[in-house]
Amino acid sequence: MSAVEPVTLEILRPAAGGESIAHHDGRTVFVAGAIPGETVDAVLTDATAKILRATAVRVREASPHRVPDRREAMGVPGAGGIEFAHVDLAHARTLKEQATADQLRRIGRIDPEAVGFSLLPAPSEAPAIDDAEAGTRWRTRVQVAVDEDGRPGMLAPASHRVIPIEGDALPLAVPELSALRLTDLRFPGVTRLELAAGTGSGAIILRGPGAAAAVPQTIRAVDSVPGDWSVFSAPPAGRTRGRRRGARTDRGSRNRGGAAAAPLTLHTGTGHVRETVPGLGRGLTVRGAGFWQVHRDAAAVLTTAVRTAVGAPAGGRVLDLYSGAGLLGIALAEDGHRVLGIEGSAEAVEDARANAAGLDARFTAGRVESAAVVEDARVAVLDPPRAGAGAAVVDALTASAVERIVHVSCDGATLARDLQRLMAGGFHLESVIAHDLFPLTGHVELVAVLSR
Repeated sequence: MSAVEPVTLEILRPAAGGESIAHHDGRTVFVAGAIPGETVDAVLTDATAKILRATAVRVREASPHRVPDRREAMGVPGAGGIEFAHVDLAHARTLKEQATADQLRRIGRIDPEAVGFSLLPAPSEAPAIDDAEAGTRWRTRVQVAVDEDGRPGMLAPASHRVIPIEGDALPLAVPELSALRLTDLRFPGVTRLELAAGTGSGAIILRGPGAAAAVPQTIRAVDSVPGDWSVFSAPPAGRTRGRRRGARTDRGSRNRGGAAAAPLTLHTGTGHVRETVPGLGRGLTVRGAGFWQVHRDAAAVLTTAVRTAVGAPAGGRVLDLYSGAGLLGIALAEDGHRVLGIEGSAEAVEDARANAAGLDARFTAGRVESAAVVEDARVAVLDPPRAGAGAAVVDALTASAVERIVHVSCDGATLARDLQRLMAGGFHLESVIAHDLFPLTGHVELVAVLSR
């Protein structure tokens, strides 16, 4: 859009994704950087026939819940991905709870009160509600952008512009990742860093044409901190020859829908990240590029929620759909359930099989729609990617012998869509609970329970 003068907006209510809603010129405006109840001046950034998008640039009447923008203290002023940087943590949860309840009503035609909907804080965040750093040190998985000068940073909202990180700490990351002091380094020719921290272990993936050249300094960085750290590089497209002697190729974890990721070369470390989950009787490992829940509390929160929802073994098999490295299925197998996990990534299935050794849990690579042909399945647990399960998977579940479903979701809109279709197929929605496992961002994690 061409530059225009700011418009004055009265902010009405929260919207999904961390924005707020106002009205202007007969259209709905989605406003970033504002809080319901405020009056702000905002610059319009996008427009369609029905909606506008805007960013608040001046607050005329401030909410009592407004705090100094945390991105300044983090050294990334104006960065995206921290939508509630200007809101106190407790109120940010309230706004996310309201926005998610609205998604359930509008998209799923679900009465939030009837299903006991609420949003719960992550356990490690709740005691420190007034701490200035509460909600800022939780990410065990971080993607770091790199600018043209090789400086690590974060992307500006809805942009490819990189805002370099000023300071030692990686925004929202757990201390183990900030301790690497990667912001002190330069990564010319690298386009992205992918970081993972586990229990006494971690991984760094370098991507871009300069990835191989940046490996030595990255190995020195991981050698300076405790633990078993793996360093990978992704070669430029079309260049897989000339790999250094002793390096190992790893296809990486294919994404949760099954599409192959770029080949990775392992330069140091085991290639896996170890994870310890409170309540599990064993440690788990996941390859450096594999999927794992992001918040430090998430694995324990979700396994507890799923175990409670599934209950004690009562005959029949439990399906663990989109099973990843086996977290949820292994928890249920430890409770005595017979588990069949189905996952699109063959690499994740390899990890799940190793993690489940000795348990009555079998994991296979395939399409989750095949759940319909598992005759003795009585319970299905599914944890799909943000796009949701979708019509084909939902229809397979309604055509199956499954009597109980536990749906774990990181997106309120796609969950509401899946739930509506499941209810139309004969399932009754018992409950929906949200967990704030993405503090200060616009995202939540949800657990829905259905039966028939």
